[in-house]
Amino acid sequence: MGRSSAEQARQNRARIVEIASRLFRERGVEAVSVADIMAAAGMTVGGFYKHFASKEALVEEASAFAFADALSLWRKVLGKTGRTAEELRAGLVERYLRPDPQRHCPIIAFAPHAAGKDGSAPAREAYDKGTAALLETFSAGPAPDGTKSDAEPPDPEALLLFAAMIGARVLGEAAGDAPWVGAVRKAVVEAVAKR
Repeated sequence: MGRSSAEQARQNRARIVEIASRLFRERGVEAVSVADIMAAAGMTVGGFYKHFASKEALVEEASAFAFADALSLWRKVLGKTGRTAEELRAGLVERYLRPDPQRHCPIIAFAPHAAGKDGSAPAREAYDKGTAALLETFSAGPAPDGTKSDAEPPDPEALLLFAAMIGARVLGEAAGDAPWVGAVRKAVVEAVAKR
């Protein structure tokens, strides 16, 4: 019986992290309470503290989960598009800039918390590590075995394209259906394709 209880606790914790990650990406860390997360998980608020010391401890894990999820998706996209670094980037940018309200980018979603005074050092570290992994994947693509490559630092052009891609996504999410949003997305996709 002890094993099944431990396994159930592990599953409950994983469910809380996954749900928190989704809610934080959809609404922002500050707009989501522990009660919101636990209600979405079908659990009581009191049960939260059996798994986490604080909301901030959950933010750290949920952020790491969100970045790992995004990294997995980016690697999948990179594996399906082209062969050259430019083709890989173009495929990723095109996919990233598609309007998809269900897949909020963790770089954008967790930025206000990581930059704010309420963000803990571990949460900021998870944000920094996750963003760095996505930047490296964007710049060099994954190593053939799927692990982190030891490539040279990103070239300035890759940094510029990465920033343009993230910026275009921020503008698209903030402005929605404004007529110029499509033009911004198209310009970024074309800039990457020309490189």
